[in-house]
Amino acid sequence: MAELLLEIRTEEIPANALPGARRQLEDRLGAALAAAGFEGFDVTALSTARRLVVLVGNLPERQADREETVLGPPARVAFDGEGRPTKAAEGFARKVGVPVEELRREATEKGEYLAATVHHEGRPTGAILAELIPGVVTGLHFPKTMRWGLGRHAFVRPVHGVAALLDGEVPDLELFGIRAGRSTVGHRVHAPEPFEIPSPGEYAAELGRRLVIVDPAERRRRLEARAAELAAEVGCTVHPDEALVAEHVELVEYPELVRGRIAGRFLELPPEVVVTTLRHHQKCLILEDAEGALAPHFLAVIDRADDPEGLIRQGNEWVIGARLADAGFFFAEDLKRPLAELVPELDRLEFHRTLGSLGEKARRAGKLAAWLAGEVGAAADPGTVERAAALVKADLVTNMVGEFPELQGIMGGHYLRLAGEPEEIWTAARDHYLPTGFEGPIPESEVGRLVGAADRLDTLAGLFAVGEIPTGSRDPFGLRRAAQALVRIVAESGWEVDLGEALGRAVEATAPLGGADPAVVREQLEAFLADRVRRWLVELVGVAGDTADAVMGAGWTRLPSLAVRARALEAVRGRPEFLALALAFKRVRNITGGQPDAGVDPALFREEAERELHREAAAFHGILETELAAGRVEEAFAAMGRLAEVLDRFFIDVLVMAEDESIRANRIALLKQLGRDFLTLADLSRLHVEGGEQ
Repeated sequence: MAELLLEIRTEEIPANALPGARRQLEDRLGAALAAAGFEGFDVTALSTARRLVVLVGNLPERQADREETVLGPPARVAFDGEGRPTKAAEGFARKVGVPVEELRREATEKGEYLAATVHHEGRPTGAILAELIPGVVTGLHFPKTMRWGLGRHAFVRPVHGVAALLDGEVPDLELFGIRAGRSTVGHRVHAPEPFEIPSPGEYAAELGRRLVIVDPAERRRRLEARAAELAAEVGCTVHPDEALVAEHVELVEYPELVRGRIAGRFLELPPEVVVTTLRHHQKCLILEDAEGALAPHFLAVIDRADDPEGLIRQGNEWVIGARLADAGFFFAEDLKRPLAELVPELDRLEFHRTLGSLGEKARRAGKLAAWLAGEVGAAADPGTVERAAALVKADLVTNMVGEFPELQGIMGGHYLRLAGEPEEIWTAARDHYLPTGFEGPIPESEVGRLVGAADRLDTLAGLFAVGEIPTGSRDPFGLRRAAQALVRIVAESGWEVDLGEALGRAVEATAPLGGADPAVVREQLEAFLADRVRRWLVELVGVAGDTADAVMGAGWTRLPSLAVRARALEAVRGRPEFLALALAFKRVRNITGGQPDAGVDPALFREEAERELHREAAAFHGILETELAAGRVEEAFAAMGRLAEVLDRFFIDVLVMAEDESIRANRIALLKQLGRDFLTLADLSRLHVEGGEQ
C-alpha cells in the first residue's frame, strides 16, 4: 500500500481560516477518493501558519478494476416490432463500447430499459491523484481569498511551493501554475534552506528537526506545558482561555512563549482594561496570583525557539505599557465628569439613519423597561428602571470606550459606581449587554435584566420596521443573537409577561419612524421570535422538536410556563396511552378545524360512547383547572392521557358526520370543546408518532 503527501506552502494564513481548511481537505479528498473507487484509506490534514498538508495512507498502487451497469434507452424504443435492434440500441452500444448482441433488458421502477455491463480497467493511483487533487484544493472555501501575480489564481494566500509524494515518487501534478516537487523548507528563521523530503512517512520528523511542528495537536501540547512552566516560575497560574490558546496554535510553526512584566501602577486600572489590552490587542495570556487576582506578568506567543536577547519580550512590554498608559490617561479624564452629565451627548450619536439617535433609542427603551417592570411585578421602582436605561449607554461617549470599544458597558459600570450611583444602576450598565445570544450569563440585577430586555425589544422592532430583517446568513445587526438573548432573559428571570404584547408595544414606538405598517412588522417579528423560542426549547430546555411544536401550538409567548409545559409533555409522551391520545387528537383537529364554536346538548346524544366522552371530558375539565391552579402540569397531562381509551371507543362506536345535521353539529361541538381544553396544554396533533399511520 502507498502513502500520499501533499504540502502547499503559502504566505501566512489567518488563524481563523486553518481549522476549517483542515476539515475541508479531509472531507473533500476523502470523498473524491471514495468516488474514484478507493476503499480502506485514511486521510489526515495538518497545517501551520505557512503550509497546508494532507497525508493519505493505505492507498493501492492501482485503482481496482470495476464493472458498471449502464442503462440505455427504454426497451420499447430499443427494438422494433420484430425484435431487431433500432438505431437507438445501436447508438447506445457504440457509446458504451460493447457489441449490440451483448446488450440486455433490465427491469427498473420506471419500466424495462436496455442495459450493458461496462468493464473499467483500474488506472495508476498517481494518475488519478493528479486529476483529483487540483479540484479538491481549488474548491476549498475560505473567509477571504487573494489573487497574486497576474491575478489568474485565487487562494487564501499566495502559494510559494507545492510538494507531493506518492511513496517515493512525485506525481505529475500542478497547482496554481506550480509543478509539484519533493522539496520544502524548514522554519523561516532557524532553517529556511530547502531540503528534499525522503518519503511521506518521514515528512513530519524532517520538519521537526528544522523547527516546524506541523501537527496542531502537538503545538497545543507544547504551548500548554510551556505556559504552565513559565507561570509556575513566578508563583502564578494561567487564566483559562481556550479561544486564545486555539489561536496561538494556528499563529506559529514552532510554538514558544515569553514572559513579560506589567508595571505595578497599571494594575490600579479596572482589571478589564488590563485584560482587554493584553488579550484583545496583544493576544497575550493572562497570569493570576494565588488569590486569582491579576498578576504583573503576561505570556506572549512567539514563532521561534528562543528570544536570546530578550528583544521580543521587551517589545511586547513597551507596546503593552504604552497602551496601558493611554488607558490610564483616558480613565483619569473620564472621571472628571460624572457619566450622568454625558447622557445628552447620546443625541449626537446615530443609532440608525431612520430610527434616530442613541439618545432617542435610550428613551424608548426606558419607557418600555418601566412598562416591563410593572408587568412582571418587579421590586425595582419604574422610575429607577427608566433612569438606568438613560444611563447605561452613556459610556459610549467616553474616551476609554472610544479607544477600547470592547469595554462598552463595563466602563459604564465602573464610572457609575465611582460616581456613587446605586448598585442596581451601575450593575445594570455593566451587564445590560449580556448575554450574547444563547451563551453566557444573563444580567445579575433585576434592573439590568429589565433594561437589557427592553433594549433588545427596541432594537428588534426598530430594525424590522426599516426592513433590516435577517435573511439566510445575512444578519449584519446581530438580530438573531438579540432575539436569543431576549428569550433567555425573560425565561431565566421567570417573567410571565406576554412577549406578544411586549413586541406590540415596541413596534408601536418604532414602526412610525420607518413608515411601516405596525401590524405587518409585528407579524414578521413574532414569527422571527417564535423560531428563536423553539430553538431555546430544543437546545437549552432540552425537549424534542415536535414536543416544542406541540406546546408552542397552544401558545408560546409566556416562556416560563411554556418551558414547564414542554418538560411535562416530554415526560409523559412516551406512555402508550399518550401515543394513542396523540393519534386520536389528530382526528379531533381534522374534524373540528374551521368549525364554529357551539354549545353541547346532551339531549342529542344517541350513543353511549358519546355520553361517556361527555362525562369524562367534563371531569377532565375540572381536573385540568385544579391541577393547573396548583402548578401540577405533568399531572394535568397525565389526566389528559386517561382520555385516550374513551376517545378511541368514541371514534369506533360513533359516526361523527351523521346525516342528521343537529346530531352532527352536536358531536363536532363535543370534540371541539374537548379540543379547547387540550389546547390549554399542547396541540398534540403536532407530535410525530412513529408508526401512527399503521
